[in-house]
Amino acid sequence: MTVATVPGRVSPEHGGRHSRLARWAVGLMVVFGAALATSLATLAIGSAVLGWSGLEDTWVALLAAEAAIVGLLTALAAFVLALAARIRRERWALLWLPLGVFPACVLLLVLGETLWWE
Repeated sequence: MTVATVPGRVSPEHGGRHSRLARWAVGLMVVFGAALATSLATLAIGSAVLGWSGLEDTWVALLAAEAAIVGLLTALAAFVLALAARIRRERWALLWLPLGVFPACVLLLVLGETLWWE
């Protein structure tokens, strides 16, 4: 007995397209990377111009913090979308990126707040 495929539906395992949820999750990780790069570049330029003591309570630190918050929120959205795609049995190796990055960011934030920052 042979199994016929559904017309118009191509499986991602056989070179087809990935689901919309998976593509959105990976696309949001690109936004996360841009927000993280913006935050780090803002801190690097601010510390080069003002010094580390000049970053406390200034617009430079506020801009870097806002970029980091945008990055964390997009990582959360990408995590939820990637989780939904994995529940729907999407098999794309890039889905592990949002599934790993958001918990790592939360862990870094919790450890940083309790151990390193005041």
